[in-house]
Amino acid sequence: MSRPRSFDLQTAVDAAMQAFWSGGVNCTSVDDLLQATGLSRSSLYNSFGSREGLLEAAIESYAQQQAATIRKLFAGKSLEEALIALFLEAATTNLEGRGCLLVNAVGELHPPQVQGKAVVQEAFAKIAATLESAIHQAAPQRQDAAQLCIAAMAVIAGLRTLQRAELPLALRLQAAQKLAEGLTR
Repeated sequence: MSRPRSFDLQTAVDAAMQAFWSGGVNCTSVDDLLQATGLSRSSLYNSFGSREGLLEAAIESYAQQQAATIRKLFAGKSLEEALIALFLEAATTNLEGRGCLLVNAVGELHPPQVQGKAVVQEAFAKIAATLESAIHQAAPQRQDAAQLCIAAMAVIAGLRTLQRAELPLALRLQAAQKLAEGLTR
C-alpha cells in the first residue's frame, strides 16, 4: 500500500513552473526540479511519471493562469479598453521581467523535443481560445475575432520581449496604447 501524498500537488507544480521559467525548459534538470519543489525523486516520478510529465503540468498551470488574467482584464470592458489593459499588463508587469514562459520555451524546443513542443502548442491554443472568446464577448458584432486574437497574441509576445530587453517603459506604454487602438479600428 502506498503512502498518502505529503505535499500539495499544485504547490509543487507552481514551483516547477518557476524553475522551468528561470532555468529554461531544456536546461532545468530533474535535480533542479527536486531542489525547487522540495520533492523526493520517488515523489516526482510517482506523481508526474517523468520530468516531461512535470513540465506538462507546469505549462498547463501557466496556461490556466494566463487564461484567468485574460478573463479578468476583459471583464466588463469594451474591446478597446480590454486590449489596452491586456497590452499594458504585457508591457509593464510582464511576469516579473521574465517574459512569457511559452515564448521562451518555443525558442528552446527543437527536434527531437517533440513532446515539449506539443505541450507548448496546446498551451498556446488554450490561451488563444480564451482570448478569442473574450474578444467575441466584448465585441460580438465583429466577424474577425480569430484574426484579432492572433494579432493580439503577437502584440503581447512582442511587448513582453521588448520589456525583457529593457526597452524604456514610456516607449512600451506608447506602443501598447497605439497597437490596441489600431487593432480595434
